[in-house]
Amino acid sequence: MTDLPPTAKQSKFIAISKYAASIAILAILIYKYRNQFARFLDTPIGYHWLSLALLTMLLAFLASYIRWQQLASAIGLELTTTDAIQLGFIGSFFNIVTIGVVGGDSLRAFYAVRHSPDRIAEAILSVFIDRVIGLIVMCGFAAVAFGYNGVPGKDTLQKQAIEYGCTFAGIASAAGCIALLVMLFEPRLKDWKIVKWAISTPNIGSPLGRVMDAAALYCQRKRVILTAMLLSLLTNTLFGVTIFLVALSITPSPPTLSDHFVIAPISMVANSIPLPGGIGGMEAALAYLYSCFGRDGGLLVALGFRLCILSISMIGWWVWLKTDYRLKSDSLTTDTT
Repeated sequence: MTDLPPTAKQSKFIAISKYAASIAILAILIYKYRNQFARFLDTPIGYHWLSLALLTMLLAFLASYIRWQQLASAIGLELTTTDAIQLGFIGSFFNIVTIGVVGGDSLRAFYAVRHSPDRIAEAILSVFIDRVIGLIVMCGFAAVAFGYNGVPGKDTLQKQAIEYGCTFAGIASAAGCIALLVMLFEPRLKDWKIVKWAISTPNIGSPLGRVMDAAALYCQRKRVILTAMLLSLLTNTLFGVTIFLVALSITPSPPTLSDHFVIAPISMVANSIPLPGGIGGMEAALAYLYSCFGRDGGLLVALGFRLCILSISMIGWWVWLKTDYRLKSDSLTTDTT
């Protein structure tokens, strides 16, 4: 058997290390909160709440896929709503199951290029701006919810950590909004000295210039950015509702729905850390945040929420098998292994 190139070996090692880190985090959390699992066995499961949680999770996924389609179409990519939904589900599935091949964002960009072969920069930008807007709204959601609702309980180190985290999220969201406004209302951004210098840099200059040209297209379609932010707000709201419904199904006294609008976005940010599907990060965040609100069962709720994500993401497996995307993915796998 021919040895893999060093870069491929390194990618495999990094991927396996990430999975090992996720498994280690989960093992530590399960051991730490083992008493909660014992109580869980004696608590009846509310399957009607879980069913509603799956529905709200599905709606959240669909809203995020439509957001990407709006952003992609605005800069000339030939991507229908059906295509975006199918690719979104496939990306979500591969975010969970792949080890060292590609992530969901890479797959979405790859297939978007297949739809519009002459618009590589636009395809990459559409995925990038979709992720950026999602993070901006997520952080802003957490900051606003915290400002309105606060964190109950005594003034402990845990409470202070939440407050600092929400403050940082608000600052990050504001900074991201400013960057978006500059992109939208400064069509001559490419003429700035620092941007010209970056574009003149070898290797990265040419693709960066194409991305800047694609970004300038959003200046002519400002409304699509507002639409994307509203869809992102809907997605984050549905994630908060989903976590709350999961909590209702498996815990006797979860935090309130308004509390979950603080808990959910912070947990989803933790879900974005570079671990396979964010596994481990979100579980640790939810368990910690539940304790800040004086409640048990955060880890159980996180695992239930993770099960919802897995269940909905499995739709991507079915789409991948039933469409021609599976055949097209052969060249992507070859290029990345």
